[in-house]
Amino acid sequence: MALQAHGLAGREDNDMSRAILIILAVCTWAVAQERPPVKCTEDSPERRGEEGCTILASRRLVGSHTKPVYWHIDRFDSLEAAKNAAGANGVAAEAHGSVWLMTVEAKTKKHHGGRHVAWIGPLVLSRANRYSMRVQSSLLSPGGTTPAHVHSGPEVVYVVDGEQCMETPKAGHRLGVGQSLVLPTATIHRGRVTGSGVRRAFGLVLYDPGQPASRDLDEPPPLVRCK
Repeated sequence: MALQAHGLAGREDNDMSRAILIILAVCTWAVAQERPPVKCTEDSPERRGEEGCTILASRRLVGSHTKPVYWHIDRFDSLEAAKNAAGANGVAAEAHGSVWLMTVEAKTKKHHGGRHVAWIGPLVLSRANRYSMRVQSSLLSPGGTTPAHVHSGPEVVYVVDGEQCMETPKAGHRLGVGQSLVLPTATIHRGRVTGSGVRRAFGLVLYDPGQPASRDLDEPPPLVRCK
């Protein structure tokens, strides 16, 4: 009888543990649903290794861009070296544990003295007399989202770490480490972290400076989540 009672108590303890885990999971999910979306600012908590989205640079593109352009991402050993190698359309920054140089230019095999990470494009620019570039660095926690929004030019997203879904009205695009996505001008979208860890990424928007680079939507249409 003592052995049977002990076995019953063990099963009750296991059932209680499972119930607690389920309650914790539900609470975590509920908190994630209530969290406000992460918006980009010029000096966000991302600069301190916390959740946020930072606008690293926002300035006019220099030169003629009648030909297709690409986004080149290179890694450097020091911020000084990256800054020295950056041209008019390059942004040097320290983020996500490394130093980077991100350049908008034609397709090229030159990497400005750094280690080539990725080139993404060609990027189709909206019709405008001039263009500006906005480069962002973001860190989102599990369950974190961006606002549903649109850009007045094409946006490129490159994932450095973690996993996310880019939700659009037509499809959900799952992105992992080293993967990128180009969103055409005016595409309604929302980023959502789908992995169990943080998602670190860079973003580039090429836009007409006569219009806002980004606009949040209070009542977006239904967006497709990743399966």
